[in-house]
Amino acid sequence: MKYKVLLTGNSKKLINDFFVQMDLAFECISSSLIFDDLKRHADYFKPDVFVFCMRTETRDDMITISSFHEMLKKLDIPYVAIGDNTAIDNINKIVNGEPDLALRLPISTNNIQENIQKFVITYRAEAAMRAETASQTSSAAPVDSTVDVLAKIDAEIEMMAKGISSKASSAFSAVPREPEQPWRPRILIIDDATIVHKTLKGHLDDEYEVATAINGKIALRFLQTKEVSLILLDYEMPDMNGPSVLKKLREDPYLAKIPVVFLTGINDMEKIKHALSLKPQGYLLKPINKELLLEKIHELVKKPMI
Repeated sequence: MKYKVLLTGNSKKLINDFFVQMDLAFECISSSLIFDDLKRHADYFKPDVFVFCMRTETRDDMITISSFHEMLKKLDIPYVAIGDNTAIDNINKIVNGEPDLALRLPISTNNIQENIQKFVITYRAEAAMRAETASQTSSAAPVDSTVDVLAKIDAEIEMMAKGISSKASSAFSAVPREPEQPWRPRILIIDDATIVHKTLKGHLDDEYEVATAINGKIALRFLQTKEVSLILLDYEMPDMNGPSVLKKLREDPYLAKIPVVFLTGINDMEKIKHALSLKPQGYLLKPINKELLLEKIHELVKKPMI
């Protein structure tokens, strides 16, 4: 699937790379740094993501982008900035200029493409999850309380992402969570590889309800609204790796009770020792052996006698 990318900025080389080297992944259109042009292109093209390709932009240019960012928020279009350290630091200083994703040069074309693809997938998943949560909550609570709950959840995830020790997390633990079916425990798989999701769901669907998340941030938001009996957690993930996710889980009095099993293909003994030092309830190497997986889950998840 091609994502539609709206491009602007003074880096002609970067923009050319999108059109020539990333044409199989992206459908691109470029615009000027004039606000009215950007607005017209956004209305006409309806991009999946906006990318600011930076090179010696003026402060006025950056203010234009910050104003356009405000419009993008209303349209639910994510904003990516690509530039050297100075350019990214400068745009971050502009009110509303800070991008949703910043890619600092030097970075390869392949990495730009991969990062943006994963970012758009994550952004859409978060938006869908937020919409689902709002829909489910609105059926049982007034609109105001739904907004309050989501605001609390988003604030908590933001604190977690910034590495802030969350003394307030116990308050968020009181947020009502969707319960599991007693005869069908819910298992959450956190892994950035969708093929792992598909494989494990195939192993588990007969006995368990399986939920998936492609990164730690989505998983933490999910866990604020759903009860889970077990977490299968990938060790190596971009942005927030498995140990970082586990640390955040352990900081929350409610989430700390959920058993966690690491899934990883690493064969580095030091990393394995580090993973075990975090005291997960289990550790399995990829490719996952179905029998070992089920044995570990049966050990940790006790289903009631029917």
